[in-house]
Amino acid sequence: MRVASRLVVSRERVMTMLVTFFGTRGSSPVSGPASIKYGGNTTCLRIESESLPKDHWLVVDAGTGFIPLSDEALKAGVKGLTVLSTHYHPDHTQGALMSSLVHRKVVQLYWYGPQENGTGPLQMLQTEMKPPRFPVAFAEVASHFTCKGIEHPSGKVIVIHPEGGLRLLTVEELERIEAAAIPQVAMGKARYPLGSCLVIRMLRSNHPERTISYRFEERPTGRVFAFLTDHENQDGIPRMLRAHLSGADLLVMDCQYTREAYDDATAGFGHGTPDFCARVSTYGRGQAPRADPPRSGCFGCSG
Repeated sequence: MRVASRLVVSRERVMTMLVTFFGTRGSSPVSGPASIKYGGNTTCLRIESESLPKDHWLVVDAGTGFIPLSDEALKAGVKGLTVLSTHYHPDHTQGALMSSLVHRKVVQLYWYGPQENGTGPLQMLQTEMKPPRFPVAFAEVASHFTCKGIEHPSGKVIVIHPEGGLRLLTVEELERIEAAAIPQVAMGKARYPLGSCLVIRMLRSNHPERTISYRFEERPTGRVFAFLTDHENQDGIPRMLRAHLSGADLLVMDCQYTREAYDDATAGFGHGTPDFCARVSTYGRGQAPRADPPRSGCFGCSG
């Protein structure tokens, strides 16, 4: 059974950004009557935008929700799919092992994510798909993968154009383009208007191991979606985080633990609480889609 929550960032124009959740659970997938309303799969979501190339899907994380998403992508006749990994803990990667997209080799897969201690998307996939842990070695399916590790997320941006495709830039390069009389991005042998692009900014979140929060800026509409998963409570809101979330039309963030559980046992685990989400949501319209496995609730407004 597929349970996905679709959030419409904008309906004011024909062009619109859509966010569909195929998994919202934290730590481990769950199954049973208590998970029917919000689903039991772990983190996976799809971003839809007219700024993306035709027949190309953009996905964040590959938790178990990546399995039903993969089946839908194949039915839709997708030609290419880009995965943006926030980090490589199992609840954000375990769906890759059983994904039809991974094993059928009919869709080109582009995988981006943090690079730390010699581990990026490529090394993660090689480790997870390795006998005897898994019967299919990554080398057997690697021919339709392109992997890119990002060492300093806050210094890089991803720019996507519907005709030009995807390019990874430094923040300096983006700012120089924005300052130009006619802002254009070079992609291949052509140049494309920045105003037609989806610009994806990155910031390291407050979580064990390098973890990326993604900010999606749809330049044609001015709409912004920020995804802040796996982010632990902080005494203050850092200036860079405030800037990263500022003006977001939709902010989705980690709200795994109740305040009582956090104070009693889970402080330091790298996850947030509803009261912290409420504080942070003053910088963007908030939703809290991440829930601890024992909890039946999963998708509550944080501000």
